[in-house]
Amino acid sequence: MSLDRSLLERHLDLAPLRGRRRGVTHCIFQPRDRKPSLSVDLDRGLFHCFSCGERGGLRRFAELVGERPVAPGIPARATQPADDRERAWREVLRLAQAQDARRAEISPWWLANDLVRIRWNAVRHARRWAQVLGPDHPRTWPLLALAARVETEAAGDVAQLDALLEEGRIA
Repeated sequence: MSLDRSLLERHLDLAPLRGRRRGVTHCIFQPRDRKPSLSVDLDRGLFHCFSCGERGGLRRFAELVGERPVAPGIPARATQPADDRERAWREVLRLAQAQDARRAEISPWWLANDLVRIRWNAVRHARRWAQVLGPDHPRTWPLLALAARVETEAAGDVAQLDALLEEGRIA
């Protein structure tokens, strides 16, 4: 598919091509292109600016200049209006930001919950080890005393979290 010459003539100065099907002209995508830097190939339907890096085919060129691509034999497909797409994109961004804010809000509570869970697991493991070691082992009773202390602290943390939950400070 070749680039539509009328589309190019409306937006580009094709005089430097001098009737050829490919060549270099001034780039319209940058305001101060002093040297010709936009390469146009009408046969292959491609353009490339060596200065700003824009490149592509008919659809990309039409998109950049704000027109619909028109190519012979190819029906124009129905597209969603740009403002509808932009509105949908803004809604997606708004929802993502709201979700990030919610995560930031409840993240400390997840951490506190994890710490309580780790303490309960430590108590459970200490009691299992005490059973494995038996009542006559010298480490059994200090281990059980430490487990009781950790269990008391964990229960206090759970009570504080429950109080915060009832106050409505966490959901």
